Amino acid sequence: MLEVPHTNISFTDLHLWKKDRFLSGLVDDIDAVALLSLDIFDTLLFRTCANPSDVFVHVAEKAHRMGCLKASIAPAAFKEMRIRAENNARNRQAAVTGFGEVTLELIYAEMPEGTCNRDKMSQIEVESEAEVCYVNPHVTSLLAACKSRQIQVALLSDMYLSSEQLSWILASAGLDLSSVDTLLVSSEEHEGKSSGHLFARLKELYPQIASQAIVHIGDNIAADVEGASKEGIKSIHYNVVPEHFESLHHWEYVRHGHVLPEWKSLRKLAEASDMTVGMGELNRVFYKMGASVIGPFLQALCEWVIDQCVDEGIRTVHPLMREAYLLAPMLENAARIRGIDLQIKPIYVSRQATLLAGLESFGDEELASMLGIHGLKLEELFEVLDISEEGFHFETFLQEKIENCKYIIGEDGSSIYDQVGSFLRSIPIQTKIMGSVQQHRQLFVSYLKQEFGSPERLVTVDIGFHGTIQKSLEKIVSLAGYKPQMTHFLAVGANRLDELSMRSMDIRSMLRSGSGGTEEGKRIARTPAFLEELMMGDFGSTLRYAKGELGQIRPITAELKRTDEEYAMKRACQEGALAFQGYYAYLLQQKEGRLQRASILPAEWSKPLHRVLDMPSPVEARLLGNLTHQDNFCTEYIAPICEDVAEEWFEQGPEAFLNTCNYGPSILNANWPQGLVTRQFPYYLYTYYLRLQDGFGSQVMLFETIQRMKEDGLCAIHLYGTGPFAEHALKMAWFHGLQIRYWIDPQVGLETAPWGRFAYVTLEQVRDGGTETEEETRTGTEKEKEKEKEKEKEKETASHAFLIATLSEMKEYKNHILHVYEDSEVTPIFYELLP
Repeated sequence: MLEVPHTNISFTDLHLWKKDRFLSGLVDDIDAVALLSLDIFDTLLFRTCANPSDVFVHVAEKAHRMGCLKASIAPAAFKEMRIRAENNARNRQAAVTGFGEVTLELIYAEMPEGTCNRDKMSQIEVESEAEVCYVNPHVTSLLAACKSRQIQVALLSDMYLSSEQLSWILASAGLDLSSVDTLLVSSEEHEGKSSGHLFARLKELYPQIASQAIVHIGDNIAADVEGASKEGIKSIHYNVVPEHFESLHHWEYVRHGHVLPEWKSLRKLAEASDMTVGMGELNRVFYKMGASVIGPFLQALCEWVIDQCVDEGIRTVHPLMREAYLLAPMLENAARIRGIDLQIKPIYVSRQATLLAGLESFGDEELASMLGIHGLKLEELFEVLDISEEGFHFETFLQEKIENCKYIIGEDGSSIYDQVGSFLRSIPIQTKIMGSVQQHRQLFVSYLKQEFGSPERLVTVDIGFHGTIQKSLEKIVSLAGYKPQMTHFLAVGANRLDELSMRSMDIRSMLRSGSGGTEEGKRIARTPAFLEELMMGDFGSTLRYAKGELGQIRPITAELKRTDEEYAMKRACQEGALAFQGYYAYLLQQKEGRLQRASILPAEWSKPLHRVLDMPSPVEARLLGNLTHQDNFCTEYIAPICEDVAEEWFEQGPEAFLNTCNYGPSILNANWPQGLVTRQFPYYLYTYYLRLQDGFGSQVMLFETIQRMKEDGLCAIHLYGTGPFAEHALKMAWFHGLQIRYWIDPQVGLETAPWGRFAYVTLEQVRDGGTETEEETRTGTEKEKEKEKEKEKEKETASHAFLIATLSEMKEYKNHILHVYEDSEVTPIFYELLP
């Protein structure tokens, strides 16, 4: 059973670091640590931008305001110039001194004469870094824990900034510099972390501390993990900001480009938190869904509702149950963050609870509506109308669905369906039904008066979409003799709201799903099932109201039928959403006045949810599609969100299937068409949008080639190609978790060595078994035995498999490799972009 959701985050908590999934591994070992070494950027400091180079756009904008940059140079153009200037400075420095470490001043010396004030630009860039940077609260809590244990702390950074500039940025971000004992920067030490030099320098400064008593934490494998290992220092790969193929942020980028770039690192940090003790991997997926998808969407809704309330002096709102189970505490948190005195009191209401109470009569129109409810059994119809006892002579057919009764012929030759219609139209039954209508209405209005005082002035909050419950609510209050003066807030509203507004209802929506609506609103309204399910508690819809022994009116809710596993997944998602609010408030406070609240651009804050609905990953389609959806509108309908669909619907391919689903339930009743198509064709939607993003299609070809390798069980491969495209292929392979053992450049006959991560090797050496690098020969205490076994397996699978990284010389490259192998007993395996 679920408990009421809550959030329990304190960013001054010394133990916050223990709730970080990457740092928590230190919990049992921290007392053995004498020196903690930390990377700075993307570990201790995060940025409010999608990529580090986006800082250069801020630099240009600020420089334009100050008159330090030529007006004709657009911010995007300056960004590219700044990147080129750094590359040029590194190449020039490497040619002169033998190492490529540079300073900010050397970088700006490469900028063309007359384009900018070079001295001022260096200062502006440091100021811009300070403006976008904020301290990672998880790591600062670890620093506080180290200080309390008298553990020394050192900061190590591969950076062109000086230690003085970095110290100023850290202090501006709010870090207490007294918690740091040492700061080493590659620009001053003339060598970086990847070579192990900075770690060797660190050991020189602390000769009394053994290597095994030092722990380094950083985000870069080459610099922070492998570099530390070269000096026998243990490391923790702080993999919060770096992305990979399975990252939901990568999938968002493919579908929408950069989504909420200012909040990207914060969302990742919220995902990395683990506020639920003992959370398993499956529940962690749902926690991340809550923290990075559901949380942002609902935060935008909460902020929008609060904006409306502040503008109009509204002091109390009533979110509708069942979604209020999560929405109510989120509204409370949002109001508290804003410092707004807003009372949140949920209202138990549903379509079924208002059905009878909202009837003025029970004529042919109402009868047809009731008999048309899909899946409704005869017994359920009589229960809803409170005429179960009167329907005794239909006892034989009570378990039949009403639509099936059309084909069951009774003794008088008429169908049971027609007999039921005649029965319900009879005067005694009509009298009984209208008596039930009056009783339901009286109980409902009494419930409203008991809980909320004046029933005509309610302010409701709901996910959406057509305002059906809101319309019934006002109608019931009106029929009871009151004049409704209600206000209704919906996350998403359909065209139907226009009609309700014409009837003088005050009903508003954050997003619109109908004509003139946003793409996000339309998709959410089309597929709301898993959003609704993940917001709910352990009880179903409100069925009716009943009077207790003491005269109080209480709602009667449907019983939910869920597994303990599904309850746990929902709980994890809700904890994640609530945790996101805490991180959101933290960053707003850190960057006071520099970041816009979620309500300013609600469509942008809805894009993470839209992406999951519109382009789910295979894992999301499987897990979310397996959630059960229970509709308690007069009948109990329980089914997975992605119900089984006959194979024949997929025979014409994914596009035809999606087109079929557009016709609606009358053709194919699919709650989530994109989820179904992804379960059947896992990467169809991904490659569709990837192809739209990439005009030439090379990304899709690379992706599909890498997928073939993964399907064949390859963990590693050789890369054969030259130039920028081969480098792109290398990065993409890494992005997908594939190891590139050797990059062989056919132009020079030797492997190139970007970032110093590869040994030089010829194609002949690869044919004959390759050559071991220093990294591959370290054993024993320097490397874990499991990793050694993994590397051996990777060597075996990658021994003679080649990724041909070219779009124009595939035949020539293959022939070259085959020529080298022609006297060998081994046949090379080729993976190429074109079949």
